[in-house]
Amino acid sequence: MDPHLLRTFVTVVAEGSFSAAADRLGYTQPAVSQQIAALEADLGVPLLTRRPVRPTRAGERLLEHAGPLLLRLRAARADVARLAAQPRTLTVAGRPAPPSRRLRRRRWPG
Repeated sequence: MDPHLLRTFVTVVAEGSFSAAADRLGYTQPAVSQQIAALEADLGVPLLTRRPVRPTRAGERLLEHAGPLLLRLRAARADVARLAAQPRTLTVAGRPAPPSRRLRRRRWPG
């Protein structure tokens, strides 16, 4: 299940319309319709009634899972970004040098 499609589904339900969801997400209305159709095809079940726009029983069940799934995805992204932002330490060792030429610990980016 594509998280982008899931996010679009949640937005359509929250906004109550495909066009309002498109405005909020910065997509065109046909793009939102295609994303919902792709998600429905992936799951093999209708998720929304079209007029008025409301989740079906399957859509309501998916909505229950969507919040925790999207939250975990955001947490994973933030955790990886935090790890990538940490400086790495490289220690170089060798034989002792005179005091004026001693090696020092340095931090190297990436």
